[in-house]
Amino acid sequence: MMPPTQSKGALPMRRVPGIDMPISAIGAGCWTIGGPATNGRIPIGWDDADPAAALDGLRCAYEHGVRLFDTADVYGMGQSERLLGILLAEISRHEAIVSSKVGYFAGRGTHPYDPAQMREQFHRSLERLGTDYLDIYFLHSSDFGPQDVRLAEAVQVISDLRRQGLIRAVGLRAPHDFAVEWANQDLGKASRQAARFMHLFTAVQPDVLTVRHNLLSYEYADDETDVFAFARRRGVGVLTKQALAQGILLDTHDPDQPRSFSAYDHRSADPAFRQPLLRAVRDGLARARQSVNADPSLFVGAAIGYALQRADAAVLVGFRNAAQIRASIEAAAQPIDAGDIQLVHRSLRPARAILHADLHARRHAPADHPPITLRRAP
Repeated sequence: MMPPTQSKGALPMRRVPGIDMPISAIGAGCWTIGGPATNGRIPIGWDDADPAAALDGLRCAYEHGVRLFDTADVYGMGQSERLLGILLAEISRHEAIVSSKVGYFAGRGTHPYDPAQMREQFHRSLERLGTDYLDIYFLHSSDFGPQDVRLAEAVQVISDLRRQGLIRAVGLRAPHDFAVEWANQDLGKASRQAARFMHLFTAVQPDVLTVRHNLLSYEYADDETDVFAFARRRGVGVLTKQALAQGILLDTHDPDQPRSFSAYDHRSADPAFRQPLLRAVRDGLARARQSVNADPSLFVGAAIGYALQRADAAVLVGFRNAAQIRASIEAAAQPIDAGDIQLVHRSLRPARAILHADLHARRHAPADHPPITLRRAP
């Protein structure tokens, strides 16, 4: 059994509503270690994943205090769960908070949320992880079929699993951009997503939400109820993800020579990896570094520090190897100055304007004019 150790700076622990034990402020997001994969014809994986390096990263995370591990049945179509299962066999299972997900893979069923398919996927997840329960089980997709025909069935399956002691908390995804007030405004897709999420929240009654949150996230107005305030008022926990914006915030993507990704890598279809946003991020990070005469470690420190500002949420970080997860852990254990975090945040304002152009245009359209839509740069 692997003995727990700690890094020089202690990784903070937090109480997150919906989870019945303290958890590490940093969690290991295991999407990136699953490797290349498709679900049907949709790319959902990551190129160039080395299983041995990924396992080293999982072990490093545990040795340095990480106790939260997040995966899904479709991450590498089972590969991520299998790798995490190796770690779980080496440690005391009760020390770890393990979450997985269901809702994207239909298999032989008619729909991912077909009750038989859900139960099969759940037990396959347990088998791959080598455990007899999950701490959190997320409904990964918001597609419950026409007129939500599968919604009640999915909720019933989750309730049955919980009653049987096979899961301890229920999870639900929140939209990347969300404010309660948007549901009753004319903001196009953002309004539809807000109304949809609150409908699903009422139907599912989750214990934990997961949401993307990083230095490129939308800036909410003081009179807007974001997902954190929404969850806090309802006693629900939050796990944030993509703190490093899938590596974009580390300035590892050259906008002049963008990487090419295979048809098995989700980034091949993600507009965030196109030149305009990559250029804006690189320019913003360069401005920040010049202002404080800092080395590139400023970037990971600012990204992790920004994500950790939500004291009642835990932060999931992606990694491929031990060095990457160690850098995030060290940034959490030895936080940088809050002023430097704000400097980086301000420097990335042009990048946020590109990423949220449509929503920003609609939010700030004059009251006597219809909302306009800005065309996202190709």
